[in-house]
Amino acid sequence: MVGQQPIITTLKNQVVSGRIAHAYLFCGSRGTGKTSTAKILAKAINCEHPKDGDPCNECVHCLQADREESLDIIEIDAASNNGVDEIRDLRDTVKYPPQSGKYKVYIIDEVHMLSTSAFNALLKTLEEPPAYVVFILATTEPQKLPETILSRCQRFDFGRLALGDIQNRLDEAVRKAGAEADPGALMMIARAAEGGMRDAFSILDMCLGAGKKVDEPLVRSILGTSDRSFLFRFAGALLEGEAGEALAMISELFQSGRDPAVFSKEMSGHFRLLVIAKTCGEQAQASLQELTPEDYGEYLRQSEGATVTRLMKIMEHFMNLETELRYFSSPRFALENTALKCMIKTGDADPQSLMDRIAELEKRIGELAAGGVQKAEKSSDFARKDSSTAAQSPAQATPAAPSVDPADLRAVESALLEVLKRKEPGLPGIMKQGHIYRFEGDTLFWAPKAGPAASAFVKSLNMEARKKIIAEVLKEITGKPVSFQATDPPEGGKDSREEQNDQKYIQNLVSTFGEGPVQVVEES
Repeated sequence: MVGQQPIITTLKNQVVSGRIAHAYLFCGSRGTGKTSTAKILAKAINCEHPKDGDPCNECVHCLQADREESLDIIEIDAASNNGVDEIRDLRDTVKYPPQSGKYKVYIIDEVHMLSTSAFNALLKTLEEPPAYVVFILATTEPQKLPETILSRCQRFDFGRLALGDIQNRLDEAVRKAGAEADPGALMMIARAAEGGMRDAFSILDMCLGAGKKVDEPLVRSILGTSDRSFLFRFAGALLEGEAGEALAMISELFQSGRDPAVFSKEMSGHFRLLVIAKTCGEQAQASLQELTPEDYGEYLRQSEGATVTRLMKIMEHFMNLETELRYFSSPRFALENTALKCMIKTGDADPQSLMDRIAELEKRIGELAAGGVQKAEKSSDFARKDSSTAAQSPAQATPAAPSVDPADLRAVESALLEVLKRKEPGLPGIMKQGHIYRFEGDTLFWAPKAGPAASAFVKSLNMEARKKIIAEVLKEITGKPVSFQATDPPEGGKDSREEQNDQKYIQNLVSTFGEGPVQVVEES
């Protein structure tokens, strides 16, 4: 058995201890080992000399089971024997004891296909079976079974197999067949099998039929898939809005005979990995066993130029295309239409387009703030002529020098919050819980508003990493090396901001009434 280790361990322990249940229910998707486990369990509980819960494969019962000659193991296909009459016949044969073994085992495959009346006929037998009878039910759709059946069985859920387990099993099969296979080719087969060992063996059989050397080009030709570089190039064309290149690649895809449904599924998986790389960064690399560190690095680089919402939107487009392709008379038109929809980023009523445009503007503003405004190159002849004329004049646009005075606390605080919104979005929310109240020497002092969380805000802003970021921004907006310090609220007296407000108030009074004495007369 490949994988399913918790289930195998439990069943082996039951065989060793002799605590065999009267009914088992094996659930799971196709090719995960339900029927194979049922046959091995039937051999093990009748084996004369089991080894740690495994059948010995040497006694008479094991050899009969291998040759499918055992009268004590009855396998029934419920998909073709789903009527009440077949279950009634089964109920009549249950009363006969096993011929040679300790147990009489009934394996009912695809049990969810039984009719309602057949389930009713089976229910009484499951409820009170003879001590020598064991039922093993296997199904891919346990939700279709009645609750009365589920409650009388020990249920085991078979999960999809891991890619590494499938790859190792395929490598073993290739070596026993006297052939050779590249690890990358086996990993492609494992991914295409989607956790099913039976599907993986089917694909491997097709590849071995074409030759004794299994490599990645052969697997791609058998599966009708594209190589990873093609997926990266196509995704890059969508993200950059290169419509001509994307349509040319679609034409290349159809000329090579690729299945558009398979390609749509591959693009959905590609953008899923881009979303993971964008949201999780390098933290998700260990959980993605199908990717090498180099491949995951490519996903990280490609995800940098797009927002998470846009990547998810493109993934949704291709997921919808997977299901809709079966209804289109021209799959090529549907694929081209989806590709063009993925490139549209402008629209008055599309919130996603607005979000993309805002993100792009924020990115450009950040670049301008970091490196200064650079003059854009003109492309038209008139623009070139105009720029050459302007070059002769002394009026050239130059970035303005920082003009914020550190002593102007209100202006410094406003500019500081504005720049931090771009560089460190988490800091403005904390700094708004207080204000800058004094400039002394080369240090700006900040204090929180009085409250139970005041000390927490001070401790958070006094972290060395955050003080360094704030100091860099202060130097950027003032043109001077200014340090930052968060303190507790000042006790007694007025801070510098209040003093500045008082001075402005006095200046306004002087400018209005003059410096001499003023007589105030109340008029009726």
